[in-house]
Amino acid sequence: MAPAALLALALALPASVGEPARAPAEGATPVPAAAGVPGRVVLDATSPRIGMPAVTFDHWNHRRRYTCRVCHVDLGFAMKAGETRVTARANEDGLYCGACHDGRARDGGPVLFRACWGWPRSDPARGCPRCHTGPDVGRGAYDAFARAMPPDVAGDVDWVAATRRRLVDPADVLQGVTPRRAKMRIDRDVELRTVGTWMNDVIFSHRRHVGWIACELCHPEVFPISRRGDVRIRMADMRAGRYCGACHQGVAFPLSTCQRCHGRHDPAAARP
Repeated sequence: MAPAALLALALALPASVGEPARAPAEGATPVPAAAGVPGRVVLDATSPRIGMPAVTFDHWNHRRRYTCRVCHVDLGFAMKAGETRVTARANEDGLYCGACHDGRARDGGPVLFRACWGWPRSDPARGCPRCHTGPDVGRGAYDAFARAMPPDVAGDVDWVAATRRRLVDPADVLQGVTPRRAKMRIDRDVELRTVGTWMNDVIFSHRRHVGWIACELCHPEVFPISRRGDVRIRMADMRAGRYCGACHQGVAFPLSTCQRCHGRHDPAAARP
């Protein structure tokens, strides 16, 4: 059976089907903001209870190699923390993390360590400590990466500028998994008008977003497809993880970086 078909079958089954007791399922919780690394999440649902440190996952380290759609569409990682329920068995079978971390080289690069191979024996040669680091991971690697990238107005990595300058060139295809994609036909900008006069309107660029994500990631679950004006997007909703907040809370630049969307406010240009 083709890898894509195996993935579809695995996603269709309940989490408990075919999963032996030796393959713990992992949820995901954000690391406290004090960790200071954008997009860092900790998979800690079961590992600590069985004597294994939690898995710390850094989005930045994977995002520089692959687009968001490769993981969240092709590999089936859910957008919400705790919904994917990654298991050691699934990784061993080549799903989720195991689709890349299979002990093989990718695109002429170095051989990637195998994820969860040989569980439940914790063996450094099998790569367990590479992921099961616990939550107390430093930020030195991220800081070194960020210093080489263009910053935005808040000092975070400007990923759009980084890709435009070819400082990062994330692949949009995972061989043997990614299906053939049709190019997006709707690339127009959409104006989102603000209610108050203290903040500029938002010009949403489909083209800028589709370089990273897929239409099906946003529509219709995050943004319903409807007539303009039917949906009111409020900051409170976004802070609760809805609409733009589905990404712009922890992985993409935070909602507090107002100028990235609203631009610089010009009082003379405020609407009456």
